Amino acid sequence: MEKVGLGIPNSWFQTIGLAIAGLGLMLAYSPLADRVASHWFHKPPTLGAFRTIQQSKGHLIIGILVAWLLGGVLEELIFRGLVLRSVEGVLAAQLLPSIATVVAIGVAAFGATLFHVYQGSRAMLIIAQLSILFGVLFVVSGYNLWTVMVCHGLYDTIAFVRFANKKSKYSNLEGSSGDR
Repeated sequence: MEKVGLGIPNSWFQTIGLAIAGLGLMLAYSPLADRVASHWFHKPPTLGAFRTIQQSKGHLIIGILVAWLLGGVLEELIFRGLVLRSVEGVLAAQLLPSIATVVAIGVAAFGATLFHVYQGSRAMLIIAQLSILFGVLFVVSGYNLWTVMVCHGLYDTIAFVRFANKKSKYSNLEGSSGDR
């Protein structure tokens, strides 16, 4: 568990502090990520799969719990804990360590992006950019997966609450078949 970043942190205070700092960076960068993706892909993200969280507070709470489990925990364990660490380990013998790390962050981000293909091309490009930031946060935190899991879970929580309360520019699904 230590190898993937799930060891007991030296400081939970530092772990949570870095997660919140990472969250601030993610929230600040998200509008730019959207502008970059909108430049390349005109069709909005396909977010009909999340329609149910707009139906009730109970559905929203269940959605947030699922997002924490699948995004915050499972996605981070797979792509940062396993993929990033494995790719970095394989490449470390052949490349400068910093180059191996950058490539590993990119490979992990690409893998995580593919998990979101159902959301469409624009969402995938947004997620690719944010996934790179998750990878950087993982490395900066000293490969502390707890930091990235908490950051990802909090980010998804905010995104889900905004979407459910129709405060997101992509949350208006009325008049569409869920393809917006």
